[in-house]
Amino acid sequence: MGAGYKLAYGLDVAGERLIVAQASRRGVPHVVVAAALESDEARQVLGTIARDVQRGTAALAVAAPAVQTVVRRLRAPFASVRKAARVWPSLLDVELPFPVEAAACAFGPARVENDGTVAIAAAIRHVDLAAWDDRCRAAGCEPTHADAEVLALWEQLALEVPPVRAEQPRALAWLGADHAVLIRGRGTECMAAHVLRASPMAMAPDARPSFGDIWASRMSPILAAHLAETESTELTLWWGGPAAEDEVVMADLRRRLSSGAAIRHEDLRQPASLLARALARRAVAGNGVNFKTGDCAHPARLRKEARARRMALGSVAAAAVLVLALNGGEAVWRQQQDARWQEHLTTAAQAIAGPIIPRGQEVLMVERALTLRDEETEAFRHALDPVGVEYQAVRVLEDAAALEIDISRLTLSPLAITLEGAAASIQAVERLVERLERRAWAIQSDTPGRTPDNRQRFILKGALRHED
Repeated sequence: MGAGYKLAYGLDVAGERLIVAQASRRGVPHVVVAAALESDEARQVLGTIARDVQRGTAALAVAAPAVQTVVRRLRAPFASVRKAARVWPSLLDVELPFPVEAAACAFGPARVENDGTVAIAAAIRHVDLAAWDDRCRAAGCEPTHADAEVLALWEQLALEVPPVRAEQPRALAWLGADHAVLIRGRGTECMAAHVLRASPMAMAPDARPSFGDIWASRMSPILAAHLAETESTELTLWWGGPAAEDEVVMADLRRRLSSGAAIRHEDLRQPASLLARALARRAVAGNGVNFKTGDCAHPARLRKEARARRMALGSVAAAAVLVLALNGGEAVWRQQQDARWQEHLTTAAQAIAGPIIPRGQEVLMVERALTLRDEETEAFRHALDPVGVEYQAVRVLEDAAALEIDISRLTLSPLAITLEGAAASIQAVERLVERLERRAWAIQSDTPGRTPDNRQRFILKGALRHED
């Protein structure tokens, strides 16, 4: 709703008295003036507010006429906030005594409840809003925000006097300068509002008892129905408004509404300024209702929003330029890095494969050069191997001598071995096989018979095992 205000005023005219509250983003709303409407103090404050509003440094919130504002609780028959948002205008149109197209409408936050979605809606006819705006302008007051009185009062009550239980039934009786409102709900949930086009402040003192008769006859059945609807036996009724400061009026109204222990009456600490403080807080927070949109929008607010949009676009453009600059710098840095690594790669490849290395063929040329080098140096590597074929042959001969085995034929290569000879016994042949297998040879043995001097002949063939 808001245009990013850091300061906001809430204004309420209570008969011949002006009440103005001020709120900042981080502060608590407080009353800055509560004086006679025609007093110098009131005129001075109004002048300061007008200048702040025209400069765009502050918002001014006033409640739209409650008697001309319709507040309804809507329920969509599906549990989807997104889907419900599409049908709120149609559902509200059924509840309004005038076409929804002819009204300024606002919808509060929606929530899913019992397989459906509920929300509070407020509406006022465009012609009524325009007439009210003209009256404000004629009185020297040009508000930037036209809030819904019922919703502002109920939200402020929940903030100042939080309910003890979420299901606790409660109500707020607001006694304004020319009307009275009864708002009822459960916990922080607003369920309905009932406006009475009368007020004890608008009557002479001797005629005020007649207001009590009207109030009791209208509100007593409503409160009884509220108890039945919430399935409760007791509710708390809070009193607020300029007339709530009159102890005689309050004593009469409480007495008329008393019904055993069903209603518990409570007074607000600052009953007269509740609306002004609520309007200021909602305007600066940007979470209230503002019927003054479109053609009814205040020029200063439009200018402030236009400046905010230009600043946002400028910030986006600056961020885009910065990102492009960073991307360009990173691209140049990456190109330089790539060039350095390419130079290192080429130098290393030339050291292995020679001076002529086509770009992009470094790995292939190095692999080919290494393969060729392995083939050309294989004989030298075998000759220099400390555990080569010669060493293996010596070990085999040493094992044979230790076991008193005669070797008549020995063939040995890096991958295969063949032994033929004679031993004193078959056990000597088996021990030779065990020693060869411990040195990674897979041996197959054969004993074809004995020699003329009665020694055991043998033939051993083996292959080198490759361990995984």
